[in-house]
Amino acid sequence: MSNSTFSVLVPVGILLSSIASAADNDLYARVVLFMPESAEPAAKYEERLASLAVRAEAFFAHWMRHWKRPVGREQIFARDENGAIDVCLARGAVDSRGRDALAAARRQAIEGAVRQLGLGSGQQPVVWWIFYDYPGIKGFQGGAQGMGGAAINAYPKGTGLIPADAELAAPDMADMAIKGTIHEFGHALGLPHIGPRPGLGLGNSLMGPINRAYWGRTGTQDPRVHLTEAAAALLCRHPIFQRETTGRPKVPQTVEVRDLRIAESDDGAAIVVEGTFSGSIPAHTAVLLDSERGRFGDYWKRSYSGTIDAATGVFRAVVAEPFGRGSLFLAFCFENGFNTGDGRMPFLRGSSIRVSYSGEKGSRRLDSRVGAE
Repeated sequence: MSNSTFSVLVPVGILLSSIASAADNDLYARVVLFMPESAEPAAKYEERLASLAVRAEAFFAHWMRHWKRPVGREQIFARDENGAIDVCLARGAVDSRGRDALAAARRQAIEGAVRQLGLGSGQQPVVWWIFYDYPGIKGFQGGAQGMGGAAINAYPKGTGLIPADAELAAPDMADMAIKGTIHEFGHALGLPHIGPRPGLGLGNSLMGPINRAYWGRTGTQDPRVHLTEAAAALLCRHPIFQRETTGRPKVPQTVEVRDLRIAESDDGAAIVVEGTFSGSIPAHTAVLLDSERGRFGDYWKRSYSGTIDAATGVFRAVVAEPFGRGSLFLAFCFENGFNTGDGRMPFLRGSSIRVSYSGEKGSRRLDSRVGAE
């Protein structure tokens, strides 16, 4: 199996302003192109994938600043001392086809990249972003385990570079599935599906529905895509965004909520969730996901967040745009980068406090279940 690696220097005009050196934190995302043994890669594929990585960095950086969630570093992809993005070319042979081939392609791509980069088990990057240019393979996929993760996508159609300020759902970007590609990378970072909130007027959300579904429901072709405030809270302490090495975060041993109060606001327009958090590791934000369908995987879930007081543990999150009926999932963002609701399962699947509600404004029925599966 032959593999090669490239260092691609992105033009200065599209580099982000803050460049972190490799010595600061060795946990990075790495870009890999996976191909058959005998195939020739597309012309300038290194530059194209590097420009896509820079667009992803710029997207996350913009919305982290927008939501006032500062991070230690904005450049999260592996670079050399000159600021060049590394793009690895890995080759292999996959027997299956369609989506069934994604797992084998992902495994072979990572194994090939690890070998050529000489990475030991303690040196592997925290996230892999894999692109396949391989006949017969179809589909996109992304997921995280702990603080590690991997996303696999089709190599983007076309030949041009991705502008660092391109709207992710603009017609030319939509043709290349850029929003969906970065969506899967979001899953590799640990983000669940989080849909847009109509009242904010920010367009579709990165972790929300596909462009066609969003346009169909809204009756527009809005090219804008944003990162939700809750997603920014979930990501802001992730090791990949930190300047100093923090290691892979440990799972909190205890997570407790006292004095939980769930009620409608005085005017009945919103649902207010309040309580006091305590845990073996400090947490900075409480996150609520609201699903009209009662499903964690719902693409249209709306999200809300509330800061946890560092001294008292008190938090307050307001569901400003409730559905006619819905289910709320409560979880916490920890200072070490881990996100969980129960200290056992990672991310929001570990929500042990769920609230179902239904009814009209001012007379909603609220049903809180603690310890629900």
